[in-house]
Amino acid sequence: MKQAILFAPLDLRIQEIDVPALEPGDCLIRVESALVCGTDIRIYEGTKKNNVDYPSVLGHEFCGQIVDTGGPLESDLQPGDRVAVYPLVPCGDCAACLRGRENICRQRVAFGYQLPGGFAEFVRVPANAVSAGNLVKVNGIDPGSGALIEPLACAYNGLKLIDAANAQAMLVVGCGPLGIMHIRLARALGVEHIVAVDPSNERRAIAEASGAELALAPSPQTSAQIREFTGGAGVDAMVVAVGRADAVEPYLNALAPGAKINVFAGFPTGGDSITIRANDIHYNEYSIVGSSSSHLSDFKHVASLVVSGILQVADLVTRTMSIEDTAEAILAAKAGGDLRIAIDATR
Repeated sequence: MKQAILFAPLDLRIQEIDVPALEPGDCLIRVESALVCGTDIRIYEGTKKNNVDYPSVLGHEFCGQIVDTGGPLESDLQPGDRVAVYPLVPCGDCAACLRGRENICRQRVAFGYQLPGGFAEFVRVPANAVSAGNLVKVNGIDPGSGALIEPLACAYNGLKLIDAANAQAMLVVGCGPLGIMHIRLARALGVEHIVAVDPSNERRAIAEASGAELALAPSPQTSAQIREFTGGAGVDAMVVAVGRADAVEPYLNALAPGAKINVFAGFPTGGDSITIRANDIHYNEYSIVGSSSSHLSDFKHVASLVVSGILQVADLVTRTMSIEDTAEAILAAKAGGDLRIAIDATR
């Protein structure tokens, strides 16, 4: 089988290795679609080093078909099922896990980090991940939509943390792939008024087609335009879906009293600080939260929305490339011309 192995930053090689041997309870997945995430770009370039073990097989957003098992399984999974893979395997014993925050477990391992990820022809899913429910059946949908469940679940986790379902108006700053996913999820959650901000004409058009009522380019007037759009009330929720510190402060005047802000995007290691005046937080009762990955329950809920057709996302995979072109796919993803690029090792 082929794997795209990252030996060090910028040192990615396609190598042939043996198909992994299975132990009792394991599953072998033939990868049908693995997506390039912004995190993969930072790991490839070396700007993200935490929790990355070299050599590493990247790819934590992937979907495939079960082709073999290490004997009988305790679940109803069977060869032939198409599954989306929840990438986290938390320890289950730390303070975060015991408090129901297993998505930020400091001892967790994850596919595409410590465990070989989806930039490969086959992935072995160990028995502890299988028994924990990390394989979610998505029969009946295309592999690209199945792979999108992971980033969608991350967006859903962030939207829960700012109570987006009860927001009258929401602002999404950044209309890259995750910004667009936030918009579509917010629509599915029933958010009536969604505003999007992005410098790209093309991405603003996609945001409007995805459910944003108003899509604006960033300018000194943008905050006032948002307030006008909301009748002076401001937005109840704001998602920062781009890893730029200057994507927050310009829009603070567009927030309603009691607004909730989700700093969703990851920033480069040692990235700039976000500046918000303490009195603005105090007198307006703003809530500012981060969000990292997702809970397994988020993953399963989003999978149900995609499988049922409530959430349509297949068009967000805008290019598919072969595993031999993994490095090129990562660079193309960084260039920003696509929403999500898929690696298909079956090509």
